[in-house]
Amino acid sequence: MDQTSREIPVELEAALADRYTVRRVLGRGGMATVYLADDRKHTRAVALKVLLPGLAAYLGVERFLKEIQIAARLTHPHILALYDSGEAGGFLYYVMPYIDGASLRQKLEGREQRRTLSQQEALTIAEPVADALSYAHRMGVVHRDIKPENILFSQGHPIVADFGIAKAVSTAGGANLTRTGFPVGTPGYMSPEQAAGLTELDERTDVYSLTVVVYEMLVGEVPGRWPTEDAVRAGRFLEATSMHRTRLSAVGARIEAALVRGLAIRQDQRTPTPAALMDELMRSPSGPRRRYDKDEVQEIVKRATELEAKKTASGAMTIGGVEALAGEVGVAPDLVRQAADSIQTPYVAPGALAPNRKNNWIGGPTELLYECVVEGELPEAEYPTMVEEIRRVMRNPGIVSQFGRSFSWTISRGPAIRRDVEVAVTMRRGQTRITVSENMNQLIGAVFGGIGGGMGGGGMGPIIGVGVGALHLVGAAVLTIIPAWLGITYLTARTVYRRATTKRAHELESLTNRLEALARELVEFPQRLKP
Repeated sequence: MDQTSREIPVELEAALADRYTVRRVLGRGGMATVYLADDRKHTRAVALKVLLPGLAAYLGVERFLKEIQIAARLTHPHILALYDSGEAGGFLYYVMPYIDGASLRQKLEGREQRRTLSQQEALTIAEPVADALSYAHRMGVVHRDIKPENILFSQGHPIVADFGIAKAVSTAGGANLTRTGFPVGTPGYMSPEQAAGLTELDERTDVYSLTVVVYEMLVGEVPGRWPTEDAVRAGRFLEATSMHRTRLSAVGARIEAALVRGLAIRQDQRTPTPAALMDELMRSPSGPRRRYDKDEVQEIVKRATELEAKKTASGAMTIGGVEALAGEVGVAPDLVRQAADSIQTPYVAPGALAPNRKNNWIGGPTELLYECVVEGELPEAEYPTMVEEIRRVMRNPGIVSQFGRSFSWTISRGPAIRRDVEVAVTMRRGQTRITVSENMNQLIGAVFGGIGGGMGGGGMGPIIGVGVGALHLVGAAVLTIIPAWLGITYLTARTVYRRATTKRAHELESLTNRLEALARELVEFPQRLKP
């Protein structure tokens, strides 16, 4: 028996045998052991998390399963979905998608030494995590255990795992939990009120934990101590070690002050929400406006005239020119771009998409492509609504990726699902563009390869045998059978392929129409700047 087999309890395998095939241990934590398993019903790989026996013994099973259903209702591009949960053979478990990418912990810890991330990279990771937390808080769920181990990467995009699990364990365990010795939260990342044993926690506890994670990404270690009230007023880590002080100075006073407020011991002094934290971390510094004397005004006008001469061929000044002009009067470039984005000029599409490409030899399209444009921009808070509709229509959880003001959904492929479907939703210049596409290469190979190999090659021997043995055909007569049979095989494959693509085309066209109707209900129309 190999080491992997010994790590999996026989009782667990037997208890879950009708639903899951447990493969190997992925990791062990303070509350659960994580296994890689195969979902037998849906033919997909999953992460099976089994609470430790000592912890499960103290929990009320029914109450735990009831509490965990709250997390199951969360649908967000950056929240790892909860597939299943239950109790079997005395084991309490819950099931989530298996993410093959690394965690933030693995990203921070190289094989030989810990490393820091650049300011841009750290904030790029933190922003979608904060958005996921904000969504969960609106749904009444506090994570309570934000740490690098619970931030995973799917196709390079951060996904928050174990949403609501700490709350479910804490609520189900009640007073008994405090006697188990199992931590609900992680030392170094949990807020002061959580470390003190308080159970009525709000979103500010997640703000604290996320701030620790950002601090660790920038500095390389967790803060190690809570900022004093004097430190919060000063906006600086007054007692930071020399190594931390050097790296904090490198990221700048604005970032340091935002981190200090996010880590305040007193809740009334702490940054109130994840969105507010990201706003403080990412906004540009603003200084006092300058006043210009007469000579400086004349110089500005002269420079503006020179910039005006650098207009584009269309007669409009480039954004770079506007930034340069605004810079002369003390306006930051990012504010210029924000103002430009808020001017919602009608967006003219570059032209309709080319019709679905068709190959006459195979009797159908090689790609299906549908697109619609809806006036108004879909709010980011409504992305999960669109994703849920896609999942419902396609009957597939899919994989969601977000890129700024756009997101895409791709079908989750597996042994039973061999399709390349993608839905892209992009918000730009006051419009929402929805594109639904499917590459048909998989279907082409399956139909023509399967029918050609099975019916064409496999049937050739019996056909020739019947012709020679039963019908006594010889010579040229036998040779005519071969092209005739291959022709029948080819026509059969074309017919099957045409019917399959027609069915898929109707499905994707229906999905496009559904998403268009839903988007029209959800879009917002940003107000334009008055001239």
